[in-house]
Amino acid sequence: MYVNRYLSPMIVYYYSWRMILFSIFTGSVAIFVYSYLEWTWVAIPWLPVSLVGTATAFFVGFKNNQSYDRSWEARKIWGAITNHSRSFGAALRAFTASAPEQEHDENDVKIMIYRHIAWLYALKNAMAQRTAWEHKDRASKRQRDALHKFQSGSELEVGRHLPDQELDALKNKKNLSTQLLDRQSQHLAGLRKEGRVDGYQHVALQNLISSLYDEQGKSERIKNTPFPRQYATTSNLFIFVFMTLLPFGLLPQFVELGEKYMFLLIPFNLIVSWVFMFMEYVGDISENPFEGLLNDVPVGTIVRNIEIDLKDMLDDEDRPERVQPYLGVLF
Repeated sequence: MYVNRYLSPMIVYYYSWRMILFSIFTGSVAIFVYSYLEWTWVAIPWLPVSLVGTATAFFVGFKNNQSYDRSWEARKIWGAITNHSRSFGAALRAFTASAPEQEHDENDVKIMIYRHIAWLYALKNAMAQRTAWEHKDRASKRQRDALHKFQSGSELEVGRHLPDQELDALKNKKNLSTQLLDRQSQHLAGLRKEGRVDGYQHVALQNLISSLYDEQGKSERIKNTPFPRQYATTSNLFIFVFMTLLPFGLLPQFVELGEKYMFLLIPFNLIVSWVFMFMEYVGDISENPFEGLLNDVPVGTIVRNIEIDLKDMLDDEDRPERVQPYLGVLF
């Protein structure tokens, strides 16, 4: 997630240079075939081009709205995970504080809170897995490389917060996050059976675990369900058609100005093309909020903050430092 007030000019340039080259190319081709090949018929009327542009603008706007909804929903899901995690840790400590076997209860609390931290890292790892519809271009790869460079591996963090015996029992499970929450439920059932939490406390804690299951499922739904490819593909196609037609639709306007003003078509074509293509690109990089890209949900930072909060509850000295932005980005 980019946290500076504005995108840096270098980032805008890095996103834009291909768009600029394409618009310069189409504008130059239009001038070349009209002026040097004397294909005057390529100067098409502006009306059909403007109709295509209007339809494209509506379509790209719809795609951007839906992409933003996916990103914002993902952020709300991880905000809810933060709230439920704090509530779970606080309730667990409060409900066991008056139990007779205090030392034993404190050990159980630590085991369960550490298991919850392991669950957070397991879910983070699941969200970081690559899927077929995510970006594979060089810019995306560099952003993901930065993510892996400045954060420790999730598998290592999971193992660090689980007993060796439990880790061995879970290593072959397909969905580690689900199994860890199931372990929490079984542990709670054991505490209830031993009379160390009463029925109300058991239900309250189990409801929090159920809420965590809900948020995990919502997060997995966004991760595993691509933005409908018919919308993504059609939007790209419409942009390409409009950008190709645009300089030929602008030709009659600049021909009227005179031959010496013909080359003004190139910068004006560049500006209009860049606006449309950049709008399309904004929606494109927002549709999958768990890729680990520049504007995605900073899952790693959120997990680290929750870990610090829970370990503060335990007065644990093994507290990591908060994640700091790297070049204005939180991963």
